[in-house]
Amino acid sequence: MTLQPEIILDGWREWEATPAGRPVIIRELGGGRSNRSLLLKAANAQMVLRINVTASALPSHGRKAEADIWRAASGAGIAPRLLHADPAGRFLVSAYIENNLPDRPQDDPALAIQALDLLQRCHRLEVDAPAMNYASHIERYWRFIESRRTPVSPALLDQRRPMQDLLAALGGGETGLSLCHHDPVVANFVGGSGRLYLLDWEYAAIGWPVMDFAALGCEWEIADDVILERTGVDSVSLSRASTLYRYLCALWETVNRTR
Repeated sequence: MTLQPEIILDGWREWEATPAGRPVIIRELGGGRSNRSLLLKAANAQMVLRINVTASALPSHGRKAEADIWRAASGAGIAPRLLHADPAGRFLVSAYIENNLPDRPQDDPALAIQALDLLQRCHRLEVDAPAMNYASHIERYWRFIESRRTPVSPALLDQRRPMQDLLAALGGGETGLSLCHHDPVVANFVGGSGRLYLLDWEYAAIGWPVMDFAALGCEWEIADDVILERTGVDSVSLSRASTLYRYLCALWETVNRTR
């Protein structure tokens, strides 16, 4: 059962960065299917309360790992400052960043390049983080789908074995590992043309940077040649990672049809 906002706010005095007074809810913010976000205000400070929804299909890194990564990212100016992380992993409170991005920031090539540069800064972070096991993550999706007898398209079923082979080939060719965000969808960026920030680090883990580049290319509609020029990854790995990312998205959509 999801924790109610008012119950969370009753414990404001216990937060790591204690507000000047009991926060009040201003409005609901756009949230994903893995969480709910609310804009809060206490005195002159605004903050975001993100209530975590139980999501058994997420990577099994745990919410504490996400909070630790978020703190490191906020310390490097990549993410908004993390003000509090519930020890039980039920919610997070972060500083509010005014979002001045257009409805389709991916239509602005300069913003797309900024997003790419921000991911590269993420990859340079030195942080103690769990590793992403992509094969286990995919099988976790399939177990979730099969346990609920979720209808699956024949095309998705047909991809199951070929994607295992593709994953093995990608792992053999892409040896560099670093901290990766793994979910650079447009909605996870806030800020403006002068500075962007990355939100929601629940998928973040040590992994293959090319997976971040592939995801950003798909979500932000960035041409492969632009990514190749700015990152130095090879075209074969980027193509494989893009195919794998689209497959992961299809699995995620299938899982969330029943939640």
